[in-house]
Amino acid sequence: MTTESLRKKTGRYLSGQSVPAEKRQIQNWLSCTNDKKTEISEKERELIENEIVAQINAYVVSSQFVPRQEPWWKKITAFF
Repeated sequence: MTTESLRKKTGRYLSGQSVPAEKRQIQNWLSCTNDKKTEISEKERELIENEIVAQINAYVVSSQFVPRQEPWWKKITAFF
């Protein structure tokens, strides 16, 4: 899976617009952090998961903001 594909899928997942197959794929990916073989505590694991979700949310929010450009004629009329 490419980074851009992952970003699109996680964006749709977080906004509730993903299809069931994408939802399962993201949930499977996130469930990899529940591997009991790791040597981190449950609290540390939860902090890491929360940080990942926060970073994804921040990316989705920032990528959806597109500043609206003023039409050229409004810029000109502002001088008068």
